[in-house]
Amino acid sequence: MKWRFADLPIRAKFLITLGIPVMGLVLLIGKQVDSNLKRSRVLGYVSKQAGNIRMVGDVADALQQEAANTVATMVRLIPSGRQLELARVRTDTRSLRLSDPAISGDALQWVPDALAPLNDVRNRVDHGRVEVEQVEQEYRRLNMELLRGLGEMSKHAIDQEVNNMMFAHRSLLAAKQALNGIRTTMLRGLSRGIGPEEMGGMNERIALYETSILLFERDASPGMLEYYHNTFQGPDVNFIRSMIGTVEIKRSTEGLDTDAGQWWAMSGKALERLRDVEARSIGSIITVSNEVSQEAQQRLVLVLAALLLVVGMVSLMALMIMRGLRSTITEVTRAAAALAQGDVRAHVPVISTDEVGQMAGSFNTMIDTIRSLSASADAIGQGNYDTPVAVRGDQDALGLSLARMQHNLKAAKERDTQFNQALYLEKEKLERANERIRVLIRETHHRVKNNLQVVSSMLRLQSGTLADERLVQVLDQTQGRVASMALIHEKLYKGDDLAQINLAHYIKELFTALVQINKVSGNIRYRTAIDPDLVLQLDAMVPMGLILNELITNSFKHAFPGRDEGFINLRLHRAGADEFDLHYSDDGTGIPVEKQHHHADTLGRSLIDSLVEQLNGFITMESDHTGTRYHIRFRTR
Repeated sequence: MKWRFADLPIRAKFLITLGIPVMGLVLLIGKQVDSNLKRSRVLGYVSKQAGNIRMVGDVADALQQEAANTVATMVRLIPSGRQLELARVRTDTRSLRLSDPAISGDALQWVPDALAPLNDVRNRVDHGRVEVEQVEQEYRRLNMELLRGLGEMSKHAIDQEVNNMMFAHRSLLAAKQALNGIRTTMLRGLSRGIGPEEMGGMNERIALYETSILLFERDASPGMLEYYHNTFQGPDVNFIRSMIGTVEIKRSTEGLDTDAGQWWAMSGKALERLRDVEARSIGSIITVSNEVSQEAQQRLVLVLAALLLVVGMVSLMALMIMRGLRSTITEVTRAAAALAQGDVRAHVPVISTDEVGQMAGSFNTMIDTIRSLSASADAIGQGNYDTPVAVRGDQDALGLSLARMQHNLKAAKERDTQFNQALYLEKEKLERANERIRVLIRETHHRVKNNLQVVSSMLRLQSGTLADERLVQVLDQTQGRVASMALIHEKLYKGDDLAQINLAHYIKELFTALVQINKVSGNIRYRTAIDPDLVLQLDAMVPMGLILNELITNSFKHAFPGRDEGFINLRLHRAGADEFDLHYSDDGTGIPVEKQHHHADTLGRSLIDSLVEQLNGFITMESDHTGTRYHIRFRTR
């Protein structure tokens, strides 16, 4: 018998005709589509990042100009006022652009955090609370944070040309930052002179500047390199190069035949030239990345067109194969659609005995079985668990499953009724026991608080009968400690939670109580910054309350001698899952140097160290003429 393709089973013909080529072509073209789609998205992201890099670079440039104007103002090279204010306005204007989601999206959310210390630096400059070299260091630190962020933003380029241009641009920004640092340090040296340690920092910035320029020249494109050589030249550039070389050789700014004003003017012009090179560099990066992104999109369109062509051809082949089967399969499809909607009344007419006819007969038998099981399931669903279920032999998996479900539901209903009754009784018992426990705990806290208040009152009465001032102070300190513990128990029995305390409310009332106990001026202000809804358990709250009592009392007694006003700052934030950071500071006279290393001799500091150890933490302290600062890191578990 001659073999014919037409005599094969329908499923075999369909799989052979369509399956193999469709699988191969769809997988191949689909992979290309996926690859090009991902590449197009990444390149589009890189193109947008290049624009964001330009905006961040503008902020960094404005910040560098502000730093230079601030140093020049502090060394009295330029008059304070208008010029520095314009520099600050330029920085703020460019920073505000980065906060606009329509311009920058979510990629620049880190910039406000990086610039957060700027207002503090400005305030200290305006109030004369900072030295010029410290100002220079603070502005340099802010610029370095921006450059580090730019470095992270430029790591996503996948095109080699764009990647090289990104590396070159980063090196150019580093060189410009280093040159600005050289400018301000040299300005200080020409105005006031700088020490050997600061000269070491100057040499490091000179080395960084020269290294960054070399890296830029290595990675920059020929066109960019030519623009750099044509732009960054002239008398001003030669002047700063000569000055840098002289300082590098002499390792000192003394004896230079140049005044601060000349250096300020010439170095400013040179930085403007380098700024022009920076603008050209980021502009070329944006242009090239846009071109690469457009090319990737064009490839994607071509691949999608190829995929559509393949799908069209496959569809045409399927239509040709199925035309001969449409009349019979249409009835099966209609019946299957009705069955998919839950209609078990469908019936398929059997008009042949071939494979399609056998399929129709099997389909009718399946519908009859489903119709019978559906009726049984409906009765079971209505709670009639005695309804008979027709099981057509050991192979009737659906019938056997329905019969098991009927039996299990019936047994489960009986067990649920028993369990619900038992659970209801247990619930009532637990609720009554819980209420008794809550009343008992609340009463315990109330009595402990009353007893501690009695102790506090006795200490206050006892101190009134003593003539020894030292004993009076000791009793006052002890009274404050007892009051801080009493306040904890008062918060517990008055609050809804019998085991936790809201720290913000507690600190406010503790400060008020300590003001009354220590009889200090009401002009001593305080500020707290505590994470919202931060609460501590009782075992952590007692040592924390005593620590705060000791710190605030020490500030009242020793930080503001002869002063009618003062300021205390307290911050408490989460540092991890169970870790917390407590920062406490006052603006008092500070602890004398000779006493800073003998703090363990005092009861208050010994008590603080012991309490910090109970909290599994550590403490650090700094003190100078601007005040005293404590940092405590502790764990609650």
